[in-house]
Amino acid sequence: METTVSTVVRTTGGAVRGTQEDGVFAFRGIPYAEAPVGDLRFRPPQPRAPWDGVLDATRFGPIQLQDPDPVEGRMMNTALRPAAGPDCLNLNLWTPEPGGAGLPVFVWIHGGSLKTGTGADALYDGTRFARDGVVTVTINYRLHAAGYLYVSGRPGAGAFGLLDQIAALEWVRDNIAAFGGDPDRVTVAGESAGAHSVGQLLAAPAARGLFRRAVLQSGAASYDIAAPAAEVLGTAVLDHLGLTAADDDGIARLTDADVLAGYRAVEPRIGELLADRNLMGVATGVLSLSTYGGDVVPVRALDAIAAGSAGGVDVLIGTNLDEVLMFPPAFAQLAPVAAAAGFGSTGRTPDEVIAAYPGRTEYDRRVRFLTDVIFRIPAIRVAEAALRHGSRVYSYLLGWGTPPGDGRLGAFHGLDLPLMWNRLDDVASAGMAMTGRPAPVAFAEAVHGAWVSFVTSGVPQHPALPAWPTYDTTRRATMWLDDESRVVDDPMGEERELWRDVRY
Repeated sequence: METTVSTVVRTTGGAVRGTQEDGVFAFRGIPYAEAPVGDLRFRPPQPRAPWDGVLDATRFGPIQLQDPDPVEGRMMNTALRPAAGPDCLNLNLWTPEPGGAGLPVFVWIHGGSLKTGTGADALYDGTRFARDGVVTVTINYRLHAAGYLYVSGRPGAGAFGLLDQIAALEWVRDNIAAFGGDPDRVTVAGESAGAHSVGQLLAAPAARGLFRRAVLQSGAASYDIAAPAAEVLGTAVLDHLGLTAADDDGIARLTDADVLAGYRAVEPRIGELLADRNLMGVATGVLSLSTYGGDVVPVRALDAIAAGSAGGVDVLIGTNLDEVLMFPPAFAQLAPVAAAAGFGSTGRTPDEVIAAYPGRTEYDRRVRFLTDVIFRIPAIRVAEAALRHGSRVYSYLLGWGTPPGDGRLGAFHGLDLPLMWNRLDDVASAGMAMTGRPAPVAFAEAVHGAWVSFVTSGVPQHPALPAWPTYDTTRRATMWLDDESRVVDDPMGEERELWRDVRY
């Protein structure tokens, strides 16, 4: 690959120098806010002070200190990540032409349970989107307790990481035209915790107007926790660190390592601390750190979307058929606990609920049940909520990779990433090998092309795919993405109906 220093672009913070790589201009590690440490620890992000001269934007910036995630490590080469450092609020950008104008913009929020990950992962290289005429931005934001601890009495409590994402979107609004993008044609997208973040952004008043379209992949707007529960957890972490929320000096002296260690120490007690406050989250072990009921997301995200907070935003949302197969087999043991938590008031026993799911074995049925609990049902509920206020909604279900077995993991959590990024040839796409099938080059081109089409026009389409109808609560038309993609009305409708009266 030929790489040459190519161009300088002026932003609101100062000039940045990027590189030209195979016809695409790349800018990496651009700071969009001040380092969130010292007096800025557990505070909303502050605008970056302008710099003198030209900032070298040829390398990725520091990422948030984080624990390794074995599940994430199966999907991508995390050893290639940049070093952690306090100046972690930075972003990366790929554009076909900095001197252009009016190009659509794709802003990506990485996954990782809000605890791990980075926009610098090789899987998220924006070159292919840029070649298709899309200015692409990936961001870093505060993770884990550094980004989501509820510190009583502070603005943004429980949502500092979400405020970072909003600050990055504000940077895009103010600067993207200098890179050829149109600030009025922004799509915000994410997978897993990134999709959960998009659900929160759809609900957050401060994010209104910062994007026109939204993509939610294997994540939605469930599993956020109410402020009183978040305060219990936050107080416990600070207490372990020998601090109170009012101890500004003590908090300012904390390092990221201190904060991470404090949360680790309290984590085994989460079930005890929150058992009566977020039953389904505790039962499934996927309790989110993000908070509602504060000044950033005033009400539960799903309720806000249903009330019109995302009115008019085009939405592309979906899940993978076998999401939970990416998790350790022992995870399936949570299925009866989750069934009891969700269906206890309906009179159905856990065995009856799980038996309603298809599968050759009890393990298969538990996997499908937990995939519904954590991913598919929350996605359907966001789709239904967005429909109420004029949003065009498109639904998908990724089936490629199924059936699992003989060492294959089916359509597991994260399998959509190398497809929609069209990165099958990258070392980061090693997870594709877990399907036990040859890399589907033409299929990846089709999925990637549909995403490009949605970002560009608001309609996902590609010549290799059938016409993709909008979603509604009558037909529930869903694009089943597979070797031979097809439109399916209300896929797995009987299982969906099980959840009609279950709120979580």
